[in-house]
Parts: sequence; structure tokens; C-alpha cells
Amino acid sequence: MKRTESKPLFPLFTDISGYKIVIVGGGSVALRRVRTLLSFASDLTVVAPKVRPELEELAEAGRVRLERRPYRREDLYAAQLVLAATDDRQVNEDVYSACKCLGILVNVASDRRKCDFQFPSVVLKDEISVGITGNGENHRQVKETRKKLEAYLGGEQIYGE
Repeated sequence: MKRTESKPLFPLFTDISGYKIVIVGGGSVALRRVRTLLSFASDLTVVAPKVRPELEELAEAGRVRLERRPYRREDLYAAQLVLAATDDRQVNEDVYSACKCLGILVNVASDRRKCDFQFPSVVLKDEISVGITGNGENHRQVKETRKKLEAYLGGEQIYGE
């Protein structure tokens, strides 16, 4: 479903530990999302011709699979969750369209209207996971809320601005 209006989002917490997750893109957004996902899932594949050195290090450590090449639609076929995080609008659009046809949950980092789910700021403390998101328009408020929760819980931020 394409989001066309700004409205509150339902927070859905689910176990993704067994999901095959594909991240298309190798830049700073992809890196931040991979770092977050590593706390919750272990089957991560990054597809990109160029990647940040930190993603190379994660691949060398066996924490992610790295496909250092351009994206192909068949990269998505066995995935249950896909993140499009490239700076190429056409690639992101193709990832979105393919995922919609295949029934795969998708998040396009550059276009919140093309997201089946929002990627939240996350704070972890022991067995507590807190996800924070806004309607995509007030990033400062989300950041301030995350900082307050970190201070209150004594937890650590694993994703978010």
C-alpha cells in the first residue's frame, strides 16, 4: 500500500531473526540500517557495486553477505524483507516495483510513500527494545525523544539520527 497522507503509524514488533533480508545499496544509509538489523537478524545480504569500508569489514567478519555488483531482480526472490537504500531513483523504483509484485515487504529510504514499514530509531536496554518514529516530517522531535529514552533507560542507541 502506498502512503499518500501523513498519519500515525501502528508500531509492530516482530521476530525477524529467521528472515532473509536484502539491502540494496552500500552507502551510509545502508550501513546504518545494517548495523541496526544485526541486533535482530543474521541473514543479511548487501548488494551494491560500491560499499562503505565498514560494510566490507562486516562481510569479512562473516556478519553480512556482500554482493559487490549492481542489483538484479533475482536478488530479491527469496527475501522476506528488502531495503532500497541507493542514491539511484531508478534502481530504488525497480526494487519497490519488484517487491510489490513478489509480495515482499519493502522500505525505500528515499521515499516514505514507498514503504510498507518505517525504519525506526531504536534504543536497546537488556531485554527492552524501543522503536521511535514520526510521520516522516519531524526528525528533530524523534531525535529528542530518543535521547530522553536513552537517558531514562540507560540504554544504547543502535539506529537513528
